[in-house]
Parts: sequence; structure tokens; C-alpha cells
Amino acid sequence: MMHQTDGWMGGWMGGGMGGGMWLLTVIGVLVVVLLVVVISKVSRK
Repeated sequence: MMHQTDGWMGGWMGGGMGGGMWLLTVIGVLVVVLLVVVISKVSRK
């Protein structure tokens, strides 16, 4: 999963491949933020 993330992230940063790639970036960031929030809530218990 991480290797695929590095691959499309590198392609987006270097190539600028149209409108779809930044959507994947935004979705990826949102998923990471949600995971951090969930983990922090669980660890507080």
C-alpha cells in the first residue's frame, strides 16, 4: 500500500497528470487524518 502511495504521489508531483490525481491526494490525506483521529480517541480510553 505504501509503495503504491509513493508511486502515484511521485507521478502527481513530477508529471502533473490532469485532474484525477489531485483527487487521490486529497482522499489520501483525509483518510490519514481520520485514522489519526480514531487512534487518538482509542488511546485516550
